[in-house]
Amino acid sequence: MSLGIALKHVLAPLVIAGAAIIGGCASPGELLDRRARAAGLEIVHVSSGEFPSLVYLKRNDRLASATALTIFLESDGLPWSDGRTPSADPTTRQPLALELMIRSPGPAAYITRPCYHGLRPEKCTVELWTGARYSPQIVESMAATAREAQRQIGAANVSLVGYSGGGALAVLIAERLENVTSVVTVAANLDTDAWTEHHGYLPMSQSLNPALSERPHPWPEFHLRGANDSVVPAATTARYFSRYPEARQRTVEGFDHVCCWVREWPGISEIATARAP
Repeated sequence: MSLGIALKHVLAPLVIAGAAIIGGCASPGELLDRRARAAGLEIVHVSSGEFPSLVYLKRNDRLASATALTIFLESDGLPWSDGRTPSADPTTRQPLALELMIRSPGPAAYITRPCYHGLRPEKCTVELWTGARYSPQIVESMAATAREAQRQIGAANVSLVGYSGGGALAVLIAERLENVTSVVTVAANLDTDAWTEHHGYLPMSQSLNPALSERPHPWPEFHLRGANDSVVPAATTARYFSRYPEARQRTVEGFDHVCCWVREWPGISEIATARAP
C-alpha cells in the first residue's frame, strides 16, 4: 500500500534513496538495485511464474540446508499517483522490507512484485498494481518465484515476512506453498475490504482478501502493528483474527506504520519468530 506517512527514524540508506528519487537521479528500481549491491546481495532474474521478478538473495551456504529461507515482501509502493490515477511506476520509494531483510540473519530472499521494478511485459496492465494487486494471478506468480528462490538457496523450508501490503501477500502466498515454517507480518492490511472502506479508497474487487480466505493456516503466524498506526488501524484487521483465532498478534507501543521497525528489527524479529509454548 502507499505509505503516505513521512519517513522517520529509518536509517541513512533510505533517506539517501528518497533524496535521490526527488532529484530525479535514478528510478526507484535502480535505487533498490544499488542498495542491494551495497549490502552484498545477489540479484537474480526469475521467470518461474507468469510474470518475471527480481530476487535479491542473501546466501549462507552453511545454514541453508539447516534453516528456513526467509522471504521478505515489500509494501504496495505507489500504486496510485493521486488516489484515482494509476502510478506510472508503483515501485516502492521506501524499501522498508528490504532494510528488514538486510538486518536479518540467515539465508533470505527479497522478491519484487510482478510489473514493478521496471519489469513490464505486455501482459502488465495498471489493474495489476492497483485493484488487482493481490489477485490470484499475482499471488500464484509470486508463489512460483518463492519456490524458485528456495530452490536456488537449497533450503528445505521457507518462512515469510511481509510489510504493509506485503503482509497481506505473505499470508496469501504461504497458503500456496509447501513446507512453510512461519509467517510474520508488520503493519499489514489483513482485511483489504475493511481497510479500503475505512480510508474511502477504491475497492479492490479483483483481489483476494486474506480475511475471507477459506484455506487452512497450519503454520505459526505472528502479526505486529504499531500502536500509533493510522494507516492500518486495529479495527480494520479484526475480522482476520476472528477468521484465524490462533494467529498471534502484538501491538508495539510508540511505533506507527513506518517508525521504528527498521531500527528495532533485530530484537523485534527474535520475539516474532519465537515459538509459542
